Amino acid sequence: MRRKIALFLLVAFALAGCGDECRKYSEFSCSQLQAASYNVHFYYPDGKELYLGLSQGLSRCSSLAYSFAASQKLGSNREWNYVCCMQAKGSECYEKHR
Repeated sequence: MRRKIALFLLVAFALAGCGDECRKYSEFSCSQLQAASYNVHFYYPDGKELYLGLSQGLSRCSSLAYSFAASQKLGSNREWNYVCCMQAKGSECYEKHR
């Protein structure tokens, strides 16, 4: 009986570590993060901010920022930055992602 309990506990602890890696930094799963709506904010090298619009999905947010940087001839200049603000729970920027 003790062996069964020990084996059960060993398996339970091993499975507890197999969670969604996005939960380490977000209250949402990776699939939820990929499917969410994001406000895309672009930052020029001088710090000036520009709202690029709404994107559906985290990868689309990133693509929008990189495409805009290329259109501004900033593609090779990594001085620019962007933030993807997740729309959730009534907030326009519940979590920030990249």
